[in-house]
Amino acid sequence: MHGRRREKVKEPTADEREQSKQRVDKYCALNTHVMDLKSTSVFTRESLDSTKKLLELNTELHSVWNYRRTILTHLDSWQNPDERQGVLEQELEFLLEIIMKNIKSYWMWNHRVWALSSLPCPNWQRELKLVAKLLAVDARNYHGWDYRRFVVSKLRESVEDKDAVDRAEFAFTTEQINRDCANHSAWHNRSKLLPAVLGKSSEEEQKRVLDEEMGLILNAIYTDPDDQNAWLYHEWLLDIQKSDRERSELLRGKIEAIRELLELEEDSKRPLVELVDSFVALENLEHGSITDDEKSECLQILGKLKTIDSYHAGRYRDMVRLLNEQWGASEPLL
Repeated sequence: MHGRRREKVKEPTADEREQSKQRVDKYCALNTHVMDLKSTSVFTRESLDSTKKLLELNTELHSVWNYRRTILTHLDSWQNPDERQGVLEQELEFLLEIIMKNIKSYWMWNHRVWALSSLPCPNWQRELKLVAKLLAVDARNYHGWDYRRFVVSKLRESVEDKDAVDRAEFAFTTEQINRDCANHSAWHNRSKLLPAVLGKSSEEEQKRVLDEEMGLILNAIYTDPDDQNAWLYHEWLLDIQKSDRERSELLRGKIEAIRELLELEEDSKRPLVELVDSFVALENLEHGSITDDEKSECLQILGKLKTIDSYHAGRYRDMVRLLNEQWGASEPLL
Protein backbone atom coordinates (compact mmCIF):
# COMPACT_ATOMS: atom_id res chain seq x y z
CA MET A 1 0.00 0.00 0.00
CA HIS A 2 1.14 3.59 -0.65
CA GLY A 3 2.82 5.32 2.27
CA ARG A 4 3.47 2.17 4.23
CA ARG A 5 6.89 0.87 5.07
CA ARG A 6 7.63 -2.52 3.59
CA GLU A 7 8.02 -5.04 6.35
CA LYS A 8 10.29 -8.04 6.21
CA VAL A 9 8.33 -11.24 5.70
CA LYS A 10 8.99 -13.80 8.41
CA GLU A 11 9.38 -17.46 7.57
CA PRO A 12 6.21 -19.30 8.74
CA THR A 13 6.57 -21.97 11.41
CA ALA A 14 5.67 -25.60 10.80
CA ASP A 15 2.36 -25.14 12.64
CA GLU A 16 1.52 -22.05 10.57
CA ARG A 17 2.26 -23.92 7.34
CA GLU A 18 0.03 -26.78 8.41
CA GLN A 19 -2.81 -24.42 9.33
CA SER A 20 -2.44 -22.67 5.99
CA LYS A 21 -2.56 -26.01 4.16
CA GLN A 22 -5.73 -26.98 6.00
CA ARG A 23 -7.40 -23.69 5.05
CA VAL A 24 -6.45 -24.17 1.39
CA ASP A 25 -7.71 -27.77 1.40
CA LYS A 26 -10.98 -26.67 2.99
CA TYR A 27 -11.42 -23.88 0.44
CA CYS A 28 -10.68 -26.17 -2.53
CA ALA A 29 -13.10 -28.82 -1.27
CA LEU A 30 -15.85 -26.22 -0.79
CA ASN A 31 -15.19 -24.69 -4.21
CA THR A 32 -15.42 -28.13 -5.86
CA HIS A 33 -18.64 -28.87 -3.99
CA VAL A 34 -20.29 -25.61 -5.09
CA MET A 35 -19.21 -26.08 -8.71
CA ASP A 36 -20.67 -29.61 -8.66
CA LEU A 37 -23.97 -28.23 -7.32
CA LYS A 38 -23.98 -25.58 -10.01
CA SER A 39 -23.24 -28.04 -12.83
CA THR A 40 -26.14 -30.26 -11.71
CA SER A 41 -28.55 -27.30 -11.31
CA VAL A 42 -29.24 -27.73 -7.61
CA PHE A 43 -31.30 -24.76 -6.41
CA THR A 44 -31.98 -25.39 -2.72
CA ARG A 45 -31.51 -23.67 0.62
CA GLU A 46 -28.53 -25.94 1.25
CA SER A 47 -26.85 -24.90 -2.01
CA LEU A 48 -27.54 -21.26 -1.13
CA ASP A 49 -25.80 -21.77 2.21
CA SER A 50 -22.82 -23.38 0.46
CA THR A 51 -22.38 -20.38 -1.86
CA LYS A 52 -22.49 -18.09 1.17
CA LYS A 53 -19.67 -19.98 2.88
CA LEU A 54 -17.56 -19.90 -0.29
CA LEU A 55 -18.16 -16.20 -0.98
CA GLU A 56 -17.18 -15.35 2.58
CA LEU A 57 -13.78 -16.84 1.73
CA ASN A 58 -13.48 -15.33 -1.75
CA THR A 59 -15.68 -12.46 -2.96
CA GLU A 60 -14.25 -12.46 -6.50
CA LEU A 61 -15.98 -15.63 -7.78
CA HIS A 62 -18.38 -14.04 -10.25
CA SER A 63 -19.76 -17.40 -11.41
CA VAL A 64 -20.73 -18.20 -7.80
CA TRP A 65 -22.52 -14.84 -7.47
CA ASN A 66 -24.40 -15.67 -10.69
CA TYR A 67 -25.28 -19.10 -9.32
CA ARG A 68 -26.47 -17.57 -6.07
CA ARG A 69 -28.86 -15.27 -7.93
CA THR A 70 -30.24 -18.20 -9.87
CA ILE A 71 -30.80 -20.15 -6.64
CA LEU A 72 -32.67 -17.25 -5.06
CA THR A 73 -35.02 -16.89 -8.05
CA HIS A 74 -35.79 -20.65 -7.94
CA LEU A 75 -36.81 -20.70 -4.28
CA ASP A 76 -40.52 -21.09 -3.57
CA SER A 77 -40.41 -17.91 -1.49
CA TRP A 78 -39.46 -15.88 -4.58
CA GLN A 79 -43.00 -16.07 -5.94
CA ASN A 80 -44.51 -14.43 -2.83
CA PRO A 81 -43.70 -10.68 -2.65
CA ASP A 82 -43.72 -10.59 1.16
CA GLU A 83 -41.47 -13.64 1.45
CA ARG A 84 -39.19 -12.37 -1.32
CA GLN A 85 -38.86 -9.09 0.60
CA GLY A 86 -37.66 -11.02 3.66
CA VAL A 87 -35.23 -13.16 1.67
CA LEU A 88 -33.66 -10.17 -0.05
CA GLU A 89 -33.45 -8.18 3.19
CA GLN A 90 -31.38 -11.07 4.57
CA GLU A 91 -29.30 -10.99 1.39
CA LEU A 92 -28.55 -7.30 1.93
CA GLU A 93 -27.41 -8.07 5.49
CA PHE A 94 -25.08 -10.75 4.14
CA LEU A 95 -23.72 -8.31 1.55
CA LEU A 96 -23.04 -5.75 4.25
CA GLU A 97 -20.80 -8.30 5.97
CA ILE A 98 -18.99 -8.86 2.67
CA ILE A 99 -18.53 -5.12 2.14
CA MET A 100 -16.73 -4.84 5.46
CA LYS A 101 -14.29 -7.53 4.30
CA ASN A 102 -13.73 -6.30 0.76
CA ILE A 103 -15.30 -2.98 -0.17
CA LYS A 104 -13.65 -3.05 -3.62
CA SER A 105 -15.29 -6.22 -4.95
CA TYR A 106 -16.95 -5.52 -8.31
CA TRP A 107 -19.11 -8.63 -8.08
CA MET A 108 -20.40 -7.84 -4.61
CA TRP A 109 -21.56 -4.36 -5.66
CA ASN A 110 -23.12 -5.82 -8.80
CA HIS A 111 -25.02 -8.34 -6.67
CA ARG A 112 -26.22 -5.61 -4.31
CA VAL A 113 -27.60 -3.61 -7.26
CA TRP A 114 -29.49 -6.73 -8.36
CA ALA A 115 -30.82 -7.41 -4.85
CA LEU A 116 -32.09 -3.83 -4.38
CA SER A 117 -33.62 -3.80 -7.86
CA SER A 118 -35.43 -7.08 -7.13
CA LEU A 119 -36.90 -5.96 -3.81
CA PRO A 120 -40.69 -5.47 -3.94
CA CYS A 121 -40.37 -2.49 -1.55
CA PRO A 122 -36.82 -1.07 -1.60
CA ASN A 123 -35.88 1.59 0.94
CA TRP A 124 -33.67 3.94 -1.06
CA GLN A 125 -33.34 6.52 1.71
CA ARG A 126 -31.95 3.89 4.06
CA GLU A 127 -29.59 2.68 1.36
CA LEU A 128 -28.35 6.23 0.73
CA LYS A 129 -27.55 6.63 4.44
CA LEU A 130 -25.69 3.30 4.37
CA VAL A 131 -23.52 4.41 1.41
CA ALA A 132 -22.75 7.67 3.22
CA LYS A 133 -21.45 5.65 6.19
CA LEU A 134 -19.32 3.49 3.88
CA LEU A 135 -17.84 6.56 2.18
CA ALA A 136 -17.04 8.00 5.60
CA VAL A 137 -14.74 4.99 6.02
CA ASP A 138 -13.26 5.09 2.49
CA ALA A 139 -14.15 8.47 0.98
CA ARG A 140 -12.40 7.92 -2.36
CA ASN A 141 -13.77 4.45 -3.10
CA TYR A 142 -15.10 4.71 -6.64
CA HIS A 143 -17.16 1.52 -6.29
CA GLY A 144 -19.07 3.19 -3.47
CA TRP A 145 -19.51 6.42 -5.46
CA ASP A 146 -20.73 4.54 -8.53
CA TYR A 147 -23.21 2.65 -6.36
CA ARG A 148 -24.29 5.91 -4.73
CA ARG A 149 -25.16 7.35 -8.16
CA PHE A 150 -27.29 4.28 -8.80
CA VAL A 151 -29.10 4.71 -5.46
CA VAL A 152 -29.67 8.42 -6.07
CA SER A 153 -31.10 7.72 -9.54
CA LYS A 154 -33.57 5.25 -8.01
CA LEU A 155 -34.41 7.67 -5.22
CA ARG A 156 -35.21 10.38 -7.79
CA GLU A 157 -37.62 7.98 -9.51
CA SER A 158 -39.45 7.32 -6.25
CA VAL A 159 -40.08 10.94 -5.11
CA GLU A 160 -41.97 13.90 -6.51
CA ASP A 161 -39.39 16.58 -5.58
CA LYS A 162 -36.49 15.42 -7.74
CA ASP A 163 -34.80 18.82 -7.45
CA ALA A 164 -34.50 18.33 -3.69
CA VAL A 165 -32.62 15.07 -4.29
CA ASP A 166 -30.20 16.81 -6.67
CA ARG A 167 -29.62 19.69 -4.24
CA ALA A 168 -28.99 17.31 -1.35
CA GLU A 169 -26.51 15.28 -3.40
CA PHE A 170 -24.79 18.45 -4.59
CA ALA A 171 -24.42 19.52 -0.95
CA PHE A 172 -22.99 16.09 -0.14
CA THR A 173 -20.22 16.53 -2.73
CA THR A 174 -19.43 19.96 -1.25
CA GLU A 175 -19.06 18.36 2.18
CA GLN A 176 -16.80 15.62 0.80
CA ILE A 177 -14.57 18.04 -1.16
CA ASN A 178 -14.21 20.36 1.84
CA ARG A 179 -13.16 17.32 3.85
CA ASP A 180 -10.66 16.17 1.20
CA CYS A 181 -10.03 18.35 -1.85
CA ALA A 182 -8.14 15.47 -3.52
CA ASN A 183 -11.29 13.30 -3.64
CA HIS A 184 -11.52 12.75 -7.40
CA SER A 185 -14.79 10.79 -7.12
CA ALA A 186 -16.49 13.68 -5.32
CA TRP A 187 -15.38 16.16 -8.00
CA HIS A 188 -16.55 13.77 -10.73
CA ASN A 189 -19.94 13.30 -9.07
CA ARG A 190 -20.27 17.06 -8.75
CA SER A 191 -19.67 17.48 -12.49
CA LYS A 192 -22.62 15.14 -13.12
CA LEU A 193 -24.91 17.19 -10.87
CA LEU A 194 -23.96 20.79 -11.71
CA PRO A 195 -25.69 20.96 -15.15
CA ALA A 196 -29.00 19.98 -13.53
CA VAL A 197 -28.52 22.56 -10.78
CA LEU A 198 -27.71 25.32 -13.30
CA GLY A 199 -30.51 24.26 -15.64
CA LYS A 200 -33.14 24.90 -12.96
CA SER A 201 -31.68 28.25 -11.81
CA SER A 202 -32.38 31.80 -12.87
CA GLU A 203 -29.58 33.85 -14.49
CA GLU A 204 -28.85 35.51 -11.17
CA GLU A 205 -28.79 32.17 -9.34
CA GLN A 206 -26.51 30.69 -12.01
CA LYS A 207 -24.00 33.48 -11.42
CA ARG A 208 -24.13 32.85 -7.67
CA VAL A 209 -23.62 29.10 -8.18
CA LEU A 210 -20.65 29.67 -10.52
CA ASP A 211 -19.10 32.12 -8.04
CA GLU A 212 -19.43 29.44 -5.35
CA GLU A 213 -17.87 26.88 -7.69
CA MET A 214 -14.90 29.16 -8.26
CA GLY A 215 -14.59 29.63 -4.51
CA LEU A 216 -14.52 25.88 -4.01
CA ILE A 217 -11.93 25.46 -6.75
CA LEU A 218 -9.70 28.22 -5.39
CA ASN A 219 -9.89 26.83 -1.88
CA ALA A 220 -8.74 23.45 -3.21
CA ILE A 221 -5.93 25.04 -5.25
CA TYR A 222 -4.66 27.01 -2.26
CA THR A 223 -4.82 23.86 -0.12
CA ASP A 224 -2.82 21.71 -2.55
CA PRO A 225 -1.62 23.48 -5.73
CA ASP A 226 -0.15 20.27 -7.16
CA ASP A 227 -3.34 18.21 -6.93
CA GLN A 228 -4.92 17.90 -10.37
CA ASN A 229 -8.60 17.54 -9.39
CA ALA A 230 -9.52 21.20 -8.94
CA TRP A 231 -7.59 22.22 -12.08
CA LEU A 232 -9.42 19.56 -14.13
CA TYR A 233 -12.77 20.61 -12.71
CA HIS A 234 -12.08 24.20 -13.76
CA GLU A 235 -11.33 23.00 -17.31
CA TRP A 236 -14.65 21.17 -17.33
CA LEU A 237 -16.40 24.26 -15.96
CA LEU A 238 -15.03 26.24 -18.90
CA ASP A 239 -16.38 23.68 -21.36
CA ILE A 240 -19.98 23.94 -20.15
CA GLN A 241 -20.16 27.74 -20.44
CA LYS A 242 -22.55 28.98 -23.09
CA SER A 243 -20.49 31.87 -24.46
CA ASP A 244 -16.89 32.94 -24.97
CA ARG A 245 -17.58 35.97 -22.75
CA GLU A 246 -18.40 33.66 -19.84
CA ARG A 247 -15.29 31.58 -20.55
CA SER A 248 -13.15 34.71 -20.64
CA GLU A 249 -14.50 35.83 -17.28
CA LEU A 250 -13.67 32.46 -15.73
CA LEU A 251 -10.18 32.51 -17.21
CA ARG A 252 -9.51 36.04 -15.94
CA GLY A 253 -10.67 34.98 -12.50
CA LYS A 254 -8.37 31.99 -12.62
CA ILE A 255 -5.40 34.14 -13.73
CA GLU A 256 -5.97 36.57 -10.88
CA ALA A 257 -6.18 33.74 -8.34
CA ILE A 258 -3.00 32.08 -9.63
CA ARG A 259 -1.07 35.33 -9.43
CA GLU A 260 -2.13 35.70 -5.79
CA LEU A 261 -1.06 32.12 -5.10
CA LEU A 262 2.32 32.64 -6.75
CA GLU A 263 3.01 35.52 -4.37
CA LEU A 264 3.11 32.83 -1.67
CA GLU A 265 4.63 29.98 -3.69
CA GLU A 266 6.48 31.58 -6.57
CA ASP A 267 8.18 28.36 -7.73
CA SER A 268 5.12 26.09 -7.62
CA LYS A 269 5.17 24.22 -10.92
CA ARG A 270 1.48 23.44 -11.52
CA PRO A 271 0.20 27.01 -10.98
CA LEU A 272 2.91 28.34 -13.32
CA VAL A 273 1.88 25.87 -16.04
CA GLU A 274 -1.80 26.69 -15.50
CA LEU A 275 -1.10 30.42 -15.74
CA VAL A 276 0.51 30.00 -19.17
CA ASP A 277 -2.31 27.71 -20.32
CA SER A 278 -4.90 30.26 -19.16
CA PHE A 279 -3.29 33.12 -21.09
CA VAL A 280 -3.05 30.95 -24.22
CA ALA A 281 -6.69 29.86 -23.87
CA LEU A 282 -7.76 33.47 -23.45
CA GLU A 283 -5.90 34.54 -26.60
CA ASN A 284 -7.36 31.59 -28.53
CA LEU A 285 -10.88 32.64 -27.52
CA GLU A 286 -10.37 36.14 -28.88
CA HIS A 287 -7.30 37.35 -30.72
CA GLY A 288 -5.80 40.38 -29.02
CA SER A 289 -7.40 39.72 -25.64
CA ILE A 290 -4.01 39.53 -23.91
CA THR A 291 -1.38 42.25 -23.96
CA ASP A 292 2.23 42.07 -25.18
CA ASP A 293 3.30 42.29 -21.54
CA GLU A 294 1.19 39.24 -20.72
CA LYS A 295 2.68 37.37 -23.68
CA SER A 296 6.16 38.20 -22.45
CA GLU A 297 5.13 37.03 -18.97
CA CYS A 298 4.09 33.67 -20.43
CA LEU A 299 7.43 33.19 -22.15
CA GLN A 300 9.34 34.23 -19.04
CA ILE A 301 7.38 31.67 -17.02
CA LEU A 302 8.27 28.97 -19.55
CA GLY A 303 11.93 29.94 -19.21
CA LYS A 304 11.59 29.63 -15.43
CA LEU A 305 9.89 26.25 -15.78
CA LYS A 306 12.86 24.90 -17.74
CA THR A 307 14.89 25.39 -14.56
CA ILE A 308 12.26 24.32 -12.04
CA ASP A 309 11.19 21.27 -14.06
CA SER A 310 14.31 20.40 -16.03
CA TYR A 311 12.97 16.90 -16.82
CA HIS A 312 10.44 18.53 -19.20
CA ALA A 313 12.74 21.31 -20.44
CA GLY A 314 12.34 20.16 -24.05
CA ARG A 315 8.57 20.52 -23.82
CA TYR A 316 8.89 24.08 -22.51
CA ARG A 317 11.34 24.98 -25.32
CA ASP A 318 8.82 23.70 -27.86
CA MET A 319 6.07 25.75 -26.23
CA VAL A 320 8.21 28.90 -26.46
CA ARG A 321 8.85 28.24 -30.16
CA LEU A 322 5.17 27.54 -30.92
CA LEU A 323 3.93 30.58 -29.03
CA ASN A 324 6.42 32.86 -30.82
CA GLU A 325 5.11 31.47 -34.12
CA GLN A 326 1.46 31.73 -33.05
CA TRP A 327 1.78 35.26 -31.79
CA GLY A 328 3.64 36.35 -34.94
CA ALA A 329 6.68 37.82 -33.23
CA SER A 330 9.13 39.12 -35.82
CA GLU A 331 11.82 38.46 -33.27
CA PRO A 332 11.56 35.87 -30.48
CA LEU A 333 10.01 37.41 -27.37
CA LEU A 334 12.29 35.25 -25.24
